[in-house]
Amino acid sequence: MSLKKRAFCYITRKKSKTVVLFLVLLLVNTMILSTVIILRASTEEKKALQERTNSKIIAEIQDEKQLITEDELKKLESMDNVKKINSSLKVVAYPYDFQLISYSESDSEKNIQLQLAAYDDFSADGPFADSQVRLIKGGYPRKQNEIVINKVLADYNSLTVGSSLTIETEKGIEITATVSGVYSYGLEEKQGEETLAVYRIENTIYTRSEFAVDFQSERGYESVAIYLINPEQMDETAERLAVLLDDKVSISKSDMLFQKMRAPLEQVVRIVKLMLILTIGTSMIVITLLLCMWMRARKKEIAVYVSLGESKRNIFLQVSLESLIVFLASALLSLFTGSFAAWCLNWIVMDQNTAKLQIGIQRTDAGCLVVVGIAILLVGVGISLFPVLQTNPKDILSEMEG
Repeated sequence: MSLKKRAFCYITRKKSKTVVLFLVLLLVNTMILSTVIILRASTEEKKALQERTNSKIIAEIQDEKQLITEDELKKLESMDNVKKINSSLKVVAYPYDFQLISYSESDSEKNIQLQLAAYDDFSADGPFADSQVRLIKGGYPRKQNEIVINKVLADYNSLTVGSSLTIETEKGIEITATVSGVYSYGLEEKQGEETLAVYRIENTIYTRSEFAVDFQSERGYESVAIYLINPEQMDETAERLAVLLDDKVSISKSDMLFQKMRAPLEQVVRIVKLMLILTIGTSMIVITLLLCMWMRARKKEIAVYVSLGESKRNIFLQVSLESLIVFLASALLSLFTGSFAAWCLNWIVMDQNTAKLQIGIQRTDAGCLVVVGIAILLVGVGISLFPVLQTNPKDILSEMEG
């Protein structure tokens, strides 16, 4: 009889033992699969958390004469761990075909200037992102020549979304822009009448960085927000950033949200890793002891096989095949029980301050279960068979007859 037939005949003939092994393996597989699912889901959630927190490093110049150049921006974008950058700058300019808001009678040049405040992404940084300024009409600038102006300035000059106006640079170059939105600060009426035009809220125009640099004599940026892929590497990235910018900037870090949310999630990962280690260790002990008990009852059978010339390798393969057949059957059922156990475990280990994990079985989870389960079985079969195969078959048969 072939090895495969002997293995199949044994598990069908010894139904009670097969059922016991099936139930034990089902419990073991369920525990392993549920912890593997939680561990994988928590790891994925941690990576997603790193993206959602938008942790960043803010680099601001310390000297107005030492701006961050476009070449330096390109180097920043190519750095490892940099997801995106958001540069910003402020420049002064002059109105050409519209009037500024000013109640001061000062003859200072600043009383006829406006201020352009520019960002790459208004929704990420600046007063709009911080809710200091409220957009009441239109949208943020999407194209290079689009701007957002104050409601008071818009009403004073009969401007609205879609209107065009011309702004003059310090060198007398006229640049036309289109109004994409209108904003309100809320404190316009609380400013003093002696406030010069360039410092008044109403005369601040928001635009994109690539538009504002055209008003500079030397192109450059005052501040850059560097958004990170992995906030855990923030210190290393900040050090490389300081070297790249030759220490001409002051560096600050913004990752409070990540630090607040990472602690409970990392605690979950540690707990689940410990649970997985304990589960694998306990499963190996239980299965090995169970197989050792059964091997003692099969000593005579194995001794007969060896006496008839069956190789020890084939005996090991037969017992392993018997166990693997039962294991695969239990593993299929554990795909359902393990998923349910993982869902329950998710609600137990996750605290109220941490978002629940997205539980679902993936191929990697099933693959991990198969690899770990087969390894446990092979170790258990090897340990349980070793004493029997090392004993002389004549001694075993003599012992059984006596």
